[in-house]
Amino acid sequence: MIITTPPFIRSSPFRRAFTLFLLAFLCGSSAPDLFAAPGDIVSLDFEKRMTPSDVDAFIEKLFVGYEAPKAKYPVDVYWLKFESLYPDGEKAVATAQVFMPSFEPGDVAVRPLYAFGPGSTGVIDACRPSREHLSRLHWGYYRAHTLAHAGQGAIGVMPDYLGFGDPDRDQYYMVAKAEASAMLDSIRAVKTIVVRGGFGGVSDTRNYVAGFSQGGHAAFAAADCLKSYAPELRLDGVIGYGPSADLIALFKEFPDVAPMVLYTFRNLYGKEAVDPDLALAKVFAPSLDYDITRQCVGGMQSYYPIDPKRLFNAEFSKALLGGTLQKAYPGIFKALTDNSTGLAGHGVPVLICQGTDDIVVHGPTQAAFVKALEEAGSTVEYNIYKGVRHDTRQASFEDVQAWMNRPADTGSDR
Repeated sequence: MIITTPPFIRSSPFRRAFTLFLLAFLCGSSAPDLFAAPGDIVSLDFEKRMTPSDVDAFIEKLFVGYEAPKAKYPVDVYWLKFESLYPDGEKAVATAQVFMPSFEPGDVAVRPLYAFGPGSTGVIDACRPSREHLSRLHWGYYRAHTLAHAGQGAIGVMPDYLGFGDPDRDQYYMVAKAEASAMLDSIRAVKTIVVRGGFGGVSDTRNYVAGFSQGGHAAFAAADCLKSYAPELRLDGVIGYGPSADLIALFKEFPDVAPMVLYTFRNLYGKEAVDPDLALAKVFAPSLDYDITRQCVGGMQSYYPIDPKRLFNAEFSKALLGGTLQKAYPGIFKALTDNSTGLAGHGVPVLICQGTDDIVVHGPTQAAFVKALEEAGSTVEYNIYKGVRHDTRQASFEDVQAWMNRPADTGSDR
């Protein structure tokens, strides 16, 4: 295990005591395999402290056209590696960025813990979300988004999805179990850091899983898997910004990302179950592996057509749009429905933020999902933002802050 301490600790006489404190509480005492459990910490590295003005400057580009929130707290930024599990049961080591507000001495309270899942970026390691700000790319300014919430006093964590950072694997794109593991294990790890790591101002956490587009799919996967995968955790809410929970609807309404899904599901389930050649048009099928592994999401959205009748072959398009996919392509249908998320009866309160002009998840599709969530036992607040497209994170920022800080009288019962 590696722990890098912040500069103000390194230069103080308390450095050794602080390090021993972290090692004792994060590592435990004498178990031969210290990191065998999902959520265990592999390493924690301090990057920097950001003042409120630093935070304001960094998030400004995300909020163009909106009033950006002014940070109330300095934020310490860490890089965290933690244990998780691949869908095949093999051990995974995942990476996350952690954003820890620095509270005033004596200001101790239960704080929101905001685990954020980014939108689609691609499946290869060059497309991992944690690379976005380092390479000055613009997939969604995901670090800025999580940092904005940390500046308001929420403890932020943004994990890379499983498969990123592993030279032998690609991202498990839209695989519900893999997304749930990354989200829930990142919360486990951060709670260990917060509760046992000597950070002031936090007596406990209220735990929220949130996400934009694919990240919304991941957030609902975490809620679905909570009882079976992380029964010791409590979730106080799921927040979806244009969440893409229904994969069959996604294939119909925004099929640009369907090739990534088919590529991933074929590799996971086998070609006998999910054969992309049966779905894709002949112009795209032969070069699928090359096209998926040579570019990130922006390139794919430029390369693949948004019209399902052009992306898919005629027979698959007819079945997809005509509602006969289950009969005509049972393997693909099963993989898509098995990995659609949110409707397992988790009972966690939900906030969905939807734009009227969303071209990725259409309004009627999202409204049907809200109704199904309510029928499955969740209380749902459904906020619709007029004139907003797929990305509702900026328009909904104040509403999300208010929702997370509401009286904590609901949540998963644990």
